Amino acid sequence: MTTLHEEPALSTLRTHEPRPGVRWIVLNRPERLNAIDRALGEELYAVLERALADRATRVVVITGEGRSFCAGDDLGAVEEHLRGEYERSPVIGTTPDPMYLRIIEMLVTSRVPVIMAVNGDAAGAGAELACAGDVRIASSRARLGSALLNVAQAGGLVMMSRLVGAARATEIYLSGALLDAHEAERLGIFTKVVEPEDLVGATLAEAERLASAPTAAIGLFKELREQTIGQPVQQALRLQNAVHIRNNAEVEDALEGATAFIEKRRPRFAGK
Repeated sequence: MTTLHEEPALSTLRTHEPRPGVRWIVLNRPERLNAIDRALGEELYAVLERALADRATRVVVITGEGRSFCAGDDLGAVEEHLRGEYERSPVIGTTPDPMYLRIIEMLVTSRVPVIMAVNGDAAGAGAELACAGDVRIASSRARLGSALLNVAQAGGLVMMSRLVGAARATEIYLSGALLDAHEAERLGIFTKVVEPEDLVGATLAEAERLASAPTAAIGLFKELREQTIGQPVQQALRLQNAVHIRNNAEVEDALEGATAFIEKRRPRFAGK
């Protein structure tokens, strides 16, 4: 099993840079199944904000410590919030915006690829977080689902629907159950399923591959993806062409890619 050099731990997170350009983030509340309270949400948001502002970051990986990836919002903090006690509430300041919402927005619109290494159960907001990855590699022990029906909450729809469609996401919500890893892979929620002892190695291999890719072009692809979802085909094609023109004008790796292809050699992408 691959081991990673660790940087000093925050109170609810651990961060690593196992390879240049690979920012590895571990949710570190195993005693609460890595559920999101205010402390974890604020630290994750801040760490991601710094990582994505650093031009040296070319890939972000998120995983969990212990037997869970993320159990969603911390129900203890939610209960306090419903009683009018907001100190640990998993929302942004005094706004109604949940921490997971802002974090997912940041990841989906980020300029770099995001890998979710789903080591264990992902439920509620944790399932939505897992679905926000551009690549989702899971342990065979992982399970994923809404489970919000069991606590009388609506949600778990937006990110999951992007992967499986609204009808199947509705079925998953109404079941109140978690899908096992292989069923989630069959449905396209998990990109790949590996044995637990292989999760770090498989994720690191994918992270290294993407870190050496033309990540500026990937950033433009993600921007195009978000702009074209739900658009009429004529509008979507025009947006695609506009991004293609920007790619040729702004992405330095585009010239390297074309040159390497003509010279029949491997390209050396700088991520610019």
